[in-house]
Amino acid sequence: MLGFWDDPAIVEEALDAWASFATEHEEFTDTVERLTGRPARSLREWAADHAADFR
Repeated sequence: MLGFWDDPAIVEEALDAWASFATEHEEFTDTVERLTGRPARSLREWAADHAADFR
C-alpha cells in the first residue's frame, strides 16, 4: 500500500477505516426506496431470488 500512497499515515488511516467496517454498521437510508419505489432487500433475499441465475 505504501507503493501506492507513499505515506504511512494515509495507509494507517485506510487500514483503520477498513477495520471499522467489521465492527461498525453503516447508516441505513431510504435511497433505494425513493429511487425504485420499493424497499431495499437484503443480500440474503437477493441471493435467494437469483440463485437459479448462477446455476
